Amino acid sequence: MSYYHGREVRLRHAAAENYRRMSAAALADGIRLVPISGFRSIAEQEALFFQVAQARALRPGERAAVSAPPGYSEHHTGYAIDLGDAQFPQWDLQEAFEKTPAFRWLEKNAARFGFELSFPRGNPQGVSYEPWHWRFVGDRYSLETFYKR
Repeated sequence: MSYYHGREVRLRHAAAENYRRMSAAALADGIRLVPISGFRSIAEQEALFFQVAQARALRPGERAAVSAPPGYSEHHTGYAIDLGDAQFPQWDLQEAFEKTPAFRWLEKNAARFGFELSFPRGNPQGVSYEPWHWRFVGDRYSLETFYKR
């Protein structure tokens, strides 16, 4: 799909196509979205989960609020993407991303392309607020993935 610091950012076909359309629309409005992370295998999530815990000196109970345990990340689905603003790379994967033009653009426009913010403030999952983390819910399969009862 695309690359971030030399790493390939992959999504399922429908999510990737809609992301490309969304990115082009943002660019037409002067906003350059940066895809930071997409699909992750369970092994990749395991490494990330323990790296974050170690780097932040988190206890086991705190880890899941910051990074999903292996097997539970939305990134495993291929429908989730972490986004940045090319003008503000220092705010990649930071709450401060909410102050960027890219975030404001996403709030107003992402739904037109089938994307929604996964973890807003006070989300029912109890996950830390992640303004950079968006998921595709624009087709039957993605909706079933995130909204099956």
